[in-house]
Amino acid sequence: MRLTFFSFVLLAVFSTGSAVITLTSTGCADVAGFQTCQNGVTDAVSACNNASTTQTETLACGCSNYVGNYNCYAAYCWNRVNECEYQEYVVEYLVGCPIAKLPVPYFPTPDNAPDSCSCNVGNVYLAINNNIIEGGTCSTNESNSSPLNAVQAIQGCECCEVSGAISSIYAICPTTDPTLIGLSSVQQVETTLDTPLDQCQPYLSQYNCVSDLGFSPIVGNTFYGPSNLPASGTSTLYNVAGTVTAPASGNHFTYTNGGDGQVYTISAASMKEGSGGGGATTTGNGATAGNGGGTKATGAAASPTTSAKSNGDKRLGFRAHVLVTGLVMSLVCAF
Repeated sequence: MRLTFFSFVLLAVFSTGSAVITLTSTGCADVAGFQTCQNGVTDAVSACNNASTTQTETLACGCSNYVGNYNCYAAYCWNRVNECEYQEYVVEYLVGCPIAKLPVPYFPTPDNAPDSCSCNVGNVYLAINNNIIEGGTCSTNESNSSPLNAVQAIQGCECCEVSGAISSIYAICPTTDPTLIGLSSVQQVETTLDTPLDQCQPYLSQYNCVSDLGFSPIVGNTFYGPSNLPASGTSTLYNVAGTVTAPASGNHFTYTNGGDGQVYTISAASMKEGSGGGGATTTGNGATAGNGGGTKATGAAASPTTSAKSNGDKRLGFRAHVLVTGLVMSLVCAF
């Protein structure tokens, strides 16, 4: 049974192959600059956690850790942002931080980008998430508009939700082992909804998910049922050939983070041979790295002990029933 329209079950269960993704400096445009920037974030988050007095504040510190790290990566490792490591890290952030929202720099990867992940895990995540959201909308609309037929229609909504999520995995990355990119997690959604795909064929035959129930078309345009589910891929995740020679977003760009509401200005560090190092300054509440002004964050990602913690605490206060077990395992939004 669905908890509520805003029960983002995906946040509880989506995972890619690794439990915890670590952003590494190997091959970055400015290795030393990234390491220094990352160390500054680590120190600030440690101070944030030491100052935290509530679970909500601790969660906010964790969110700021993600934001600080991917901002550092966008500045110093812009040549690697298409790779599996960074894309999986952002998915982990969107899953693990209750207030996480797009935009995030360089996510998801554009199609056919050089040195990109063999499976566009960002697009897979967004597709699964969208089907879960639309499943909630569908169930709510059907229960409100047609009480007499609601039971059948709601079951149709839930079958389309599960089918849309699974079908997106198979359509976006047909050769990839689906258990590495969210299949087992969607199966947990099936359990949560008490709606296994293998019992959905009658409902998928009765309802057109798009024209009858209001779902958006999915990649491949086919909502698979148990009778026509494709064979699973077997490939692992890997980075395809190619080299990123210039930052795709330009040498300087600004974005407003959807989670903490802060405005960040990212300046790409120059490509350095060997140790490199002078390329980054995080001003305001941020950490400082080097002397060259490679990245400038006008915000608080690197200093969660101050505004990031309070901003996160304020936003997290709008969410109810937050359960933390390592990462956030369940989140039901109540406005």
